[in-house]
Amino acid sequence: MSDTDDAGPRERAADAIRRTAGARALPAAFAEPAGPQGAERDALISELAALIREFESGMPDDPLRQAMTARLGTLTGARWAADGEEADRHEAIRLLREARASGLLAPDDQLGAARELVTLLLGPAVRTPLGGPDHEIGLDGLSLLMQLGRPERLGGAGIIEAVPEIGRLAEEIGGQTGGIPPEALRGLSMMSEYAAVVDGGDAQGLMAMCQAMLAGDLGPAVASGPMGSVLRTMAPLAQHYAQQLSDGGPAPDAADEGAAVVSGRPGAAPGLPSGLPELSSAVSALSAPESADTIDNWRDSLALFIEMNRPGALSKQEIAELMGRLGDSGQGADPGDQVMAAFGAMGLGMRTGSPEHFQESLRLIREAVAASGPDDTLAWMARGMLPGILIGAMMTGGSLQDLQEARALLDESLLPGGGLAANMPDLPGSAELLMVSRCLQIQMRATEAIEAGDVETLEAHVGDLLDLVDDSDDEWSFLPLFELGVVHLALASLTGSVDSLRSAVHYQEQALTGPGAPQSVQPLLDMGWAPLLTLNSYLEPSVDRIQEGIRRTRATLRGVPVMADQRVRARSAIGLALDAVYGLTGDPSVLDEMITELECTEEELGQASGASAAAVHWQLADAYGRRAAHEGADLARAVECARNSLRTTADDVLLQQGVQHGLQVARTGASRALAAAGWAVHAGRPEDAVACLEEGRALVLGAAAVSATVAERLAERGEHELAGRWRRDAPPAATALRARGGRSELAESVLGTSFGSPELPSALRRRALELLRPADGEDAPARIPDVPELIAAAGRAGIDALVYLLPGQGGGDGSAVLLVPGQPLRSLPLPGLSAGGRAPLDGYLEAAAQHATARRRQQRWEAALDALCVWAGEAVMAPVFDELALWERGLAESGLAGGPASGPAPRPVRLTLIACGNLGVVPWQAALLTVPPAPAHGPAPDTRPTTVRACELAVLSYAASGREFARSVGRDRLPADRGQALVCVPGWDLESAEGEVLALADTYYPDAALYGSLMTRDLTPVPPEGTPDEVLALLGAGPGRNTGPVALVHLACHGMAGSDPTASALELGWPEGAEPEAGRLTVTTLLDTPLDRTEGTGGPLVVLSACETDLSARDHDEALTLTTALAHRLAADVVGSRWAVPDVASSVLMTVFHDRLGAGLAPPDALRAAQRWMLAPPGRRDPVRGLTAELRRAADELDLSVPFAWAAFIHQGNPGPSGHAGAPGGNRPAP
Repeated sequence: MSDTDDAGPRERAADAIRRTAGARALPAAFAEPAGPQGAERDALISELAALIREFESGMPDDPLRQAMTARLGTLTGARWAADGEEADRHEAIRLLREARASGLLAPDDQLGAARELVTLLLGPAVRTPLGGPDHEIGLDGLSLLMQLGRPERLGGAGIIEAVPEIGRLAEEIGGQTGGIPPEALRGLSMMSEYAAVVDGGDAQGLMAMCQAMLAGDLGPAVASGPMGSVLRTMAPLAQHYAQQLSDGGPAPDAADEGAAVVSGRPGAAPGLPSGLPELSSAVSALSAPESADTIDNWRDSLALFIEMNRPGALSKQEIAELMGRLGDSGQGADPGDQVMAAFGAMGLGMRTGSPEHFQESLRLIREAVAASGPDDTLAWMARGMLPGILIGAMMTGGSLQDLQEARALLDESLLPGGGLAANMPDLPGSAELLMVSRCLQIQMRATEAIEAGDVETLEAHVGDLLDLVDDSDDEWSFLPLFELGVVHLALASLTGSVDSLRSAVHYQEQALTGPGAPQSVQPLLDMGWAPLLTLNSYLEPSVDRIQEGIRRTRATLRGVPVMADQRVRARSAIGLALDAVYGLTGDPSVLDEMITELECTEEELGQASGASAAAVHWQLADAYGRRAAHEGADLARAVECARNSLRTTADDVLLQQGVQHGLQVARTGASRALAAAGWAVHAGRPEDAVACLEEGRALVLGAAAVSATVAERLAERGEHELAGRWRRDAPPAATALRARGGRSELAESVLGTSFGSPELPSALRRRALELLRPADGEDAPARIPDVPELIAAAGRAGIDALVYLLPGQGGGDGSAVLLVPGQPLRSLPLPGLSAGGRAPLDGYLEAAAQHATARRRQQRWEAALDALCVWAGEAVMAPVFDELALWERGLAESGLAGGPASGPAPRPVRLTLIACGNLGVVPWQAALLTVPPAPAHGPAPDTRPTTVRACELAVLSYAASGREFARSVGRDRLPADRGQALVCVPGWDLESAEGEVLALADTYYPDAALYGSLMTRDLTPVPPEGTPDEVLALLGAGPGRNTGPVALVHLACHGMAGSDPTASALELGWPEGAEPEAGRLTVTTLLDTPLDRTEGTGGPLVVLSACETDLSARDHDEALTLTTALAHRLAADVVGSRWAVPDVASSVLMTVFHDRLGAGLAPPDALRAAQRWMLAPPGRRDPVRGLTAELRRAADELDLSVPFAWAAFIHQGNPGPSGHAGAPGGNRPAP
């Protein structure tokens, strides 16, 4: 027996109170359980209850009785906190109220009871805490919030009714520990006001509340927490309908209110004389629906609204579940539910990075439109949503096809005087959707202007965006402000204007600091602090400000990502900012920090888009490359990361449909490949240098090669339907706005005006390539050839070396990487290819640009060309001949060695060049080399020439890449009996073209098929016009031909090099009644037109006597010229030119070339022979039977040895001699 058992009631009461120490009615989510637990607590509850009864009978006024009552209330509340029994909560509230009402509690006990009472009155709100702004609310949490917002008489938790009491308790507690923050009380007070206005039908009061919510007058705690998300989501909708009711408009039917809110369509109820009496029932529909199904439907719809307002409020699994319920008409979903589900699919697509969710969004909208019947409001919403769906798909694994279709839809929907603006419904968010659409349209147009360097258009867009800023409300003004910053930054880049840079910083800062931006985009805006303050440092250098930007951007890493690659983008922005700090300080530790940050990013790249992943890999490669000055091992890491970047870019290029889109994606790859190859050479790893170049060069041609085999490979796997769709899929030249009056096919499919299910433009290509993705250990069709394969191909071709020429990067030397059959791979340093050593090339490019715009500057250009040829010989070709020990053989084969010949002539020296960067514009065959002294061979004088051109020593051919070289080696030349075709479309200034073609026909190809304009002869039948389709048919491509290609196609016409492949074209004939543009055969068409023969079979020789057919005005490493496009898959050999050759000189060279072909030489040998003929003095030239009297006279009178008269012409394709395949000749006509 204990002493307590013998003690009196007061002693036992005091002891029981002592043993309750630490007990709180706080759930475990708020505090670790303290005080008695479990059975001990239950026993103490029974003991206190018994003591209280004993005191009631004997000492009812003793203060200990009320102290025990308060502690019993706390213990009972603690049991509710642990077990969740509502009966315990209500009993605890009763006990604590009774104890406090007695006035007998000590002051500390009175405050303690107040704290416990507040917790218990809040009930479910504290038992299931919803967390802060970075936590998920979840469906269960949302159900709880809905319960908290209902009055107790309607099944709520009673919190609304308890708000006044909670307020009084809070005032009593004051600043004591455990008090209620004032901002939380303001939120609770707002709930009380809400209940009052709903019960009283006070529309004006409801509007005032909504305005307060929209103004952010909730206090920081409520505003950033889950309740704030709910209130902000509902406020605009409630304000909209309250305004309608206040204006005397009809009230929505309570049962239909939910669907009207979520779908944007008006309620279906008939109008009432006054909506005010119905406000209570309309609004309380949310709080007290008639059935559990209605509760779930409301909760699901509201949940998706909240998720859109605050991404991360729901888990990905919960969003998927909601989409399933709201999108399934079989489960009672109506069109409004399906539109909500479509919004959910978009959000899930952004968070997961899966384009399939955007595809699902299209399906849901299509079903909603089909189920709703004629409904202009729903159709308006659908049309407004489509561009966003497409852009989201493009950002998460889609292609530029999606973006192109979005642009077409925006242009169609925003036509002046019509479209979205003319038919905007009076619904919450409609004006914002219209403004977002206009911003997107301007953004796309500005991107095109930036690509084109169009300053005038960009300045016009500044005005357009300022108009949008004036028209937008505070919440969405960030968007046009942000775009203003982007446009001004582009203007600063294009013009060098400091004022434009200041404007860019100003508008970007306004966008990031403006009031009331939607919570859904706030994390994305906050990511912009590091770039913004880094940009500002160019105006006002400040390491501290950049570090502040880094801190703010890094804070976004802690939140729930809005986009799948959000963390990757944030870390990339931090990396760029640290790069700026390193530039300002030179502190190696900053570079270490940058590398550490980016290494973390690499671990998060699984969900990043191709562009984001490629950029981050490259950032890390570049950082390693710069740190290599401190740590030698970093060069190898730089090369590895660079190759990851290049592979990612190559995959992204492959996903694009068509040349134009592929080139847009590929542009960053080539320059990165050059830098990485330079690192590899410097690190003594020439194999990696070749791999980097192959992974970054001619990506569009490589993608075209893979695409050409997709249909067959799909069919081999049994995917015949997909293979058929691949073959039928129109290239981008067809554009997204197709027939049917120029309207978007996707829009018509979604809106139900055409048959078929809507599909993302990129879906077919993505699905096909995913099916064909090789398993581990399998070779991918797009795999680049390795060094042994390239060396083996060089051996099969009979060439002496495949030579990559690399310009130096930064201040480093350039190099030649030499692949020689039978020898190890090696690199040759070339100081003349350093940035300083390339001065003659820079001078030539400048003169060529001026020459193209002002033909009067011909003499300056010719002088620059001569200087370029001298530099090419001294800086590159002479060292290569030295390294390969080819001088003596080259001189002997060409008859320039001096002295009598002894024995048979050696075989010609053969080199194939892959000239990287802008080295691709150099006519290497015209390089002027200083001949080394002859080896000592007795008293005979040295009669060899002092200088020679490279084409006098070697047969030179060119390739766009090693992969293209290997493809060409594997393609046979067609035999002469396949026939020839001569095409003449001289235009207005090719006066000798017709004479050239007729002379070739008369002398070498009497039975050739003639095409084009031949005015000096009366030919019967009249030759066809020589249209692009007819020329493609001669090449075995396109419609209208099933007999395969001819052996030779000679094209005497104009050619032009444009800034992109759609502008680089042959100017051919056009059908009668068509515009001249119909006669343009572009690079895009050459690569996109399907073949009517098996890929890899023999091809013709194509001769382009036109100007600029092997010239790229930009993107030199993509090597997308008319010549490379033909050599890629349509021809075995192609002869093209790099500048406009004088008409007479071109005709003379072409005639000699065909003469040498007729003598049995292979195309590269025949071109070399023709160029050597032009170099020879008139008296030492062999007779050429095809030269007309006029051309012979011109050849005698003109100086044809100058480079501009002959050096423009180059060979691409099979570099081997005629013994490797049949050479075209003979006289069989084209079928």
